[in-house]
Parts: sequence; structure tokens; C-alpha cells
Amino acid sequence: MKAFTLVGLLAAGALGLSACGAQATLNGAVTSLGASPYLQLHLTGSLASADPAYADAQSVAKDLSLNLDYASANGANLSAAGTSVDSEVLLSVSGTTVLDARSIGGSLYVEFNLSSLGSLPGLNVPPTSIAAAGQMLDGRWFELPQSLLAQVAAAHQPSAAQVARAQSIAQAMIKALSTLVEGAPYTSSNGTLAETGTLQSVVDAVAPVLGPVTGATPPTVSGTYSISLTTSGTTATAGSVTITSQGTSAHPAPSPVTVSLQATASHDAVPVATPAGAIVVTPSMLAQLPTIGG
Repeated sequence: MKAFTLVGLLAAGALGLSACGAQATLNGAVTSLGASPYLQLHLTGSLASADPAYADAQSVAKDLSLNLDYASANGANLSAAGTSVDSEVLLSVSGTTVLDARSIGGSLYVEFNLSSLGSLPGLNVPPTSIAAAGQMLDGRWFELPQSLLAQVAAAHQPSAAQVARAQSIAQAMIKALSTLVEGAPYTSSNGTLAETGTLQSVVDAVAPVLGPVTGATPPTVSGTYSISLTTSGTTATAGSVTITSQGTSAHPAPSPVTVSLQATASHDAVPVATPAGAIVVTPSMLAQLPTIGG
């Protein structure tokens, strides 16, 4: 039952914006994300609850941020660049980058700063282990060449039947959620579209899709979701998804839990640069990873 609910809510949050009411405005806003050779997305989250069981999670959500940068490698707009798109993912804790991962020309470049993880509450990893991993990895760029990535991918390649089944489920989910969100009332003010609905409506919408997959009975849930999209003209500049549900604890009384994800978008001409002096990872190096540290 928990898996059924979680998958449904995550899918609603990820796909809801693509199905909001004012279709013409929204279509233009979504299209605008790929209508430039560059795109930067900045994501932050938050969690709020009076339940002390969520104290560590609230601190972690407050401290984490994620930047996603995309740059066309052939000068075309991102929507027309095909596979010629370089990307960068920056994961930060309290403003300090913990992970910088760049996909450039089919190769992957990674730099770590694991010592920053020690400030995260509730991280069940001994400080000595973080320090040991940091001494080995921190401050160094590692390159996983395209040939190595292809080799690893081939070893874990799903069958054609598995791929077809996953695509079919994804398409059915998109259709179900689009129908739900398009049919719900929304408001529009100062360039922002906003919509609120019940979590039960999300569960009911995805039940015909996820029920046969999970074998679970659709649960009864309480709470709401809220979706917003802000535009400048027809260009998307920000969006948010908020989910409020009843907490699982009764201390001191049932306390609602609110989880939010906020995103901003920009299109600055910032390329994804290839780092200098990266250590090239080989198959033999990967084979040794399980034995490092004993």
C-alpha cells in the first residue's frame, strides 16, 4: 500500500505541471524550456511538521539544493539538439557543493566533496568513514569514458519486453494524471497558474494503472496537493509542487506533513565545461571499488 501511494504522489508531482488548465499558456511555457541552447534549473525543497519524528528530515530538506544545467553542444536549441546536449548536476549542502557531475560528449565527469556530508543530521554513517572516503575522492575529478559507460550499460541492459512495458506504464500514467489535472479548477494571477486538489483524487486517477502493476488495493488517503507555474510572457520562470498529508505519528497529536519542491528556470549562455586533469576510470579500477576500505 505504501508503495502504491508513494509512486502515485511522486508521479503527480513530477507530471502535474505539464497538464495544467490554461492549455495554450502552459504549452508555450513548457515548450520554452527547450527553446534556447541553454537552460538552468535551480531546485530547493522543504518539509514542515510539528511531529518531532521529522526533525532531521526538515533540517536535511532545508540544507539541500540541486542545480541542473543544460547546454547545446551544436548550437541548436535544446529541443532540436538531439543527443548533442551537455549537462551538469550540482548537489549542494548549505551552499557547499557535495557532488558535481557533468555529462559531456557521452563521457561522465564527477567530483566529490564528501566531507560536507558530515553536517547533515540523521546521516547514519560514521564520521571516520566519511573522512576516509573524502581523503580518497575529495577534490579530484574522475572521468568515466563513453566506452566504459557503454560497457556498464550493456551489462545491465533491460530486455525489449521490459522496456516496452515500462514505456506503456509511463504513457498510461501521463494520460491519467493529465486528465485529472486538466479537469480540476485553477486560478491565474500575475503570470502564475495555480491549482489545488485532493490526494485521494490522485490515487483514484492512477489506480487503474498502478493497481495491476503493484497488486495493491488503492488506499484511502487524506490531504491535498498544490501546483503552480509562473511565466514571463510565454517563458516558464518558476514552478512548485506542494503535498500535505496526515502524519504517521500521534505525538502529541496527528500532525500534518507538508513537503514542497520549488524550481526556478533561466537561460543564461553558460556552457558545461570539460574539467582539466581528470583521472580516467578503467574497468580494473571499478572492479576494485567493492574492496576499498575492507
